[in-house]
Amino acid sequence: MGVKRTKFGHNYYYILTIDELKNGNFRGKNVVIEGVIEDKPKIEFLPMELPSYRATFHISGLKIEFSGTPNIGKGESVKVYGRFVGDGIIAKAIETERVLYVTEE
Repeated sequence: MGVKRTKFGHNYYYILTIDELKNGNFRGKNVVIEGVIEDKPKIEFLPMELPSYRATFHISGLKIEFSGTPNIGKGESVKVYGRFVGDGIIAKAIETERVLYVTEE
């Protein structure tokens, strides 16, 4: 497997294209992808137990979920670090040109 990896925080992430992610065997693995947000991110307030927020958006049809309220929008280029769960990524970090958003494990 000639896939490149990068270290972010305490973990290594496979650097993939969207196509490699959709075709590969990376379920459950830490991955990093780059792309353009194709819809308006939806930010939900989750009042149960510990109040929190969840942001959801799509890159090339891939669902991205992030715990928090990142200031990102449709058409913006982002780099997403997270765990691939089959139909999407549970993001640990979202990097834009100006800001790095990071969530707790």
